Amino acid sequence: MENLLTAILVTVVTAASIQAKEPRKNVMPNIVLILADDMGKDSVSAFNGKLGFKTPRMDQLVTQGMTFTEAHSGSALCTPTRYGLLTGRYAWRSRLKRGVLHKWDPPLIEEGRAGMGAMLQAKGYHTACVGKWHLGWDLPFNSNDPLPVGDRSTRDALVAKMVDWTKPMAGGPVDHGFDYHFGSDLRMGLPYVYLENRKVLGTPVFQKKRGDTSAVDILPTVTAKAISYIEGQAKKDQPFFLYFSMTSPHSPIAPSAKFDGISGISPYVDFVIQTDDSIGRVVDAVDQAGIAEDTLIIVTADNGNSLNLAKKGGSFEKGVNFEVNMRGGKFHIEEGGHKVPFIVRWKGMVAPKTSSNTPICLTDLMATFAEIAGYDLPDNAAEDSVSLLSALKGKAFTRDPIINHDAPGDFAIRRGEWKLIIRSTPKGKRTAEKAGLPPVHLYNVSEDPRELNNRAEQYPELVSRLTKELRTIISNGRSTPGTLQQNAGQTWMPTDEKSPAAAANTTVDGVTNKARGDVYPQERNQKLPAMQKEVKK
Repeated sequence: MENLLTAILVTVVTAASIQAKEPRKNVMPNIVLILADDMGKDSVSAFNGKLGFKTPRMDQLVTQGMTFTEAHSGSALCTPTRYGLLTGRYAWRSRLKRGVLHKWDPPLIEEGRAGMGAMLQAKGYHTACVGKWHLGWDLPFNSNDPLPVGDRSTRDALVAKMVDWTKPMAGGPVDHGFDYHFGSDLRMGLPYVYLENRKVLGTPVFQKKRGDTSAVDILPTVTAKAISYIEGQAKKDQPFFLYFSMTSPHSPIAPSAKFDGISGISPYVDFVIQTDDSIGRVVDAVDQAGIAEDTLIIVTADNGNSLNLAKKGGSFEKGVNFEVNMRGGKFHIEEGGHKVPFIVRWKGMVAPKTSSNTPICLTDLMATFAEIAGYDLPDNAAEDSVSLLSALKGKAFTRDPIINHDAPGDFAIRRGEWKLIIRSTPKGKRTAEKAGLPPVHLYNVSEDPRELNNRAEQYPELVSRLTKELRTIISNGRSTPGTLQQNAGQTWMPTDEKSPAAAANTTVDGVTNKARGDVYPQERNQKLPAMQKEVKK
């Protein structure tokens, strides 16, 4: 009898365990969106046989799901890509016509604009943003005085004193559709603090000293928060959306003790390896919580590598190469600026070890998640977003065209195998002149992925047709079917002599960048020696 009772008890416990891990039927999946910071496609060893080191966790994900080999961010740098990702709208349609937001700038996502977090909230998801935001804040200033002008460190110290850090920090993730937020734009410099929801944690530090925080702690801290969130939400019936916006391998290059020196190559490579490990740990959290069958996981990045930082420590001399399959990096209009990894694991829905070479854009995630969640997007939302769901299911899929944008504000249009680059900003023209090229470039990127053979003179009609299409997409306020929409302010047209993006010290709202104290990366040398100098401050 005792043996029988034991057997029954074991059977009941085992059945309960199995039942707890069974996938939910006829419900929306959890979504874990992992966005690495400054990590181009060639940073993943599964895509780059000449990388010079291994990224085993991302490589493993490649075998478990689907990869999009022609995935592109809408921009070659941080803020605009994040805006496009969360709204499904190219950032150059907003007030931001070039560069990135400075840490003191107000929110870029317009009030009332449909965003990814709010959309999923409306369909019953619990939503969280963990990590980097970089889309502006409504900071509680003590006065309405103009922001001071001066060198960066002096200006930041003065501006910081104008903020009441005891008051709620509005305009961040929890005001844009996220139920929970933990993170910081800490990698942007002072003040060195974390934020949770609208609250500053700890005492802000405005000197060179980093106070209670250290650069080596940032990635482990946000990774641990992402894991903790998954573990907590896995115990609930409510589906969740985690936007894990990583802080690496962006500067400061700060591998933690466990990874410092692990590559034997350079600190930068160590940091990429740590980034890969953090991604793997988040995926492990999903698996260990027993929700793998219920969870869609996407791993991608905001733009390409910062090549100046990547080459530090003699990485390239030691056999590392982040430019094997493309040319350029962060800030650049070339493929290396915006071609990013895009790995999807969705067990039971996406076939493992599959791939698609159809060009896609990170703006497409808005429409994709809308279709998955059964959300009807309004006509004035996700204007540049096309759902990838049919492609994920292995069905026929096309997506043309894609618009890319670089740091100075120049455009490229990609249709099929052809890519047209038009450099009209002063910075863009100088870049072309230094390379001995005209302002207009046409490449067959399928045959010439490193963009070395300009075919513009050979195919003038194609140049004209793509230029016209680019102008139409800009002026229509959208690249998808629907009612025409308005761009914010004045948006440059590629055949114009003067571009608002190039206009000296002026933003769309008439507030000068100089008066606001903004410093844009494109105003520095694109090889970034000045940027590296700032990192060392």
